[in-house]
Amino acid sequence: MTNENPSLARAIARRAARVVSAATLAAAALATATGARAQAAAQPAHVHALPTGPISDRNEIMEGIGRDAKAIGAAMKAGKPADAAKPASDIAAKIDPFLKLFPEGSSGQGSRAKAAVWSDRGKFDQVGADLKDKATAVAAAANSGGDVKAASTAMFQDCKSCHDQFREPDQGE
Repeated sequence: MTNENPSLARAIARRAARVVSAATLAAAALATATGARAQAAAQPAHVHALPTGPISDRNEIMEGIGRDAKAIGAAMKAGKPADAAKPASDIAAKIDPFLKLFPEGSSGQGSRAKAAVWSDRGKFDQVGADLKDKATAVAAAANSGGDVKAASTAMFQDCKSCHDQFREPDQGE
């Protein structure tokens, strides 16, 4: 048929190209919308309500530390303590930047930091330094075949201690 009517063949080809283009655009729009919804769902609702600046920045770092802590727990549960090395190293690397995100006046507006962060700054910084050391110990144990369970238990106790002393509980806690 295409040999008998070349203009009909060209018309069919143009129509097919438009249909493919429209389908491609629709698929791209769907993928973009789905990705945006998935990204929004992956972040807790309170992250979106925080003002830009140190409160939001320290919350973002702490969310990352939480993901790293969960990865350590998952490695232990799976019986793969060596897999705790990277997330533990990542926690250790995040502590110093995190501690710098508590300038005077950066409370309120969605912050869960207790006043003790500023009134007992030396202790707050020391707890952070201790956590960094404990996270480094978890990574070292994971890399050397050491007792990752004991090291991670000590690290998680430091996490709890810091939260108890320096962070207001979430409404559900």
